[in-house]
Amino acid sequence: MASIFKRKNKHGTSCWRAVVRIKGYPTVCDHYDRKQEAEDWAIDVERQIKAGKFKFDQHKQQHTFTQLIERYISSGALEHIRSADDVMHHLNYWKSRLGDFALVFLTPELIGKERLHLTSTLTNKNLKRSSATVNRYVSSLSALLSYAQRLRWIDENPCFNLTKLKENPGRDRVLSEDETSSLLTAAYPITQPTILYIQGGKDSWSPSRSIKSLC
Repeated sequence: MASIFKRKNKHGTSCWRAVVRIKGYPTVCDHYDRKQEAEDWAIDVERQIKAGKFKFDQHKQQHTFTQLIERYISSGALEHIRSADDVMHHLNYWKSRLGDFALVFLTPELIGKERLHLTSTLTNKNLKRSSATVNRYVSSLSALLSYAQRLRWIDENPCFNLTKLKENPGRDRVLSEDETSSLLTAAYPITQPTILYIQGGKDSWSPSRSIKSLC
């Protein structure tokens, strides 16, 4: 069944969006300047789908991954990201791997295989990427594909079906006595008359020892 409704774009002009939903088939949509054009297109698409003649792949092959990245950058989306340099580095990597792909072919299976490739290959410094680093790469890709979804270039983000890789917990480090002494000496003039207390294991300084050493 087709739905036709009017939309306003960011430039203030209007267009008509046609959405065709038939149970058992992917959703198909497009935009037109006139309502009659949208209605005619929807009727024709419904007829082709029911007759088994509609080519879903060709419908969305007009947008490639490279085109998506170019649109994403030109929109200024990176200007609002604190780690824009890192994200750009990630996107350049994905572009080298997926640049010629039509967006319709970016499936969860393909993204999963590409993530495995990213995990198993070494960096330019001959180092293996950690799970946390791989997760950051996929996060940048997911943000890009969510942007494509907002543009209606894809129906859903294939990254949403991927489970994040398990990351190693952070390492706890206990200060040595020399480091503790240096910390207390530096902090004491600032924290007076606050009593400093450092809690730790059997080798840690006691409160009385810490304060006494500073008097």
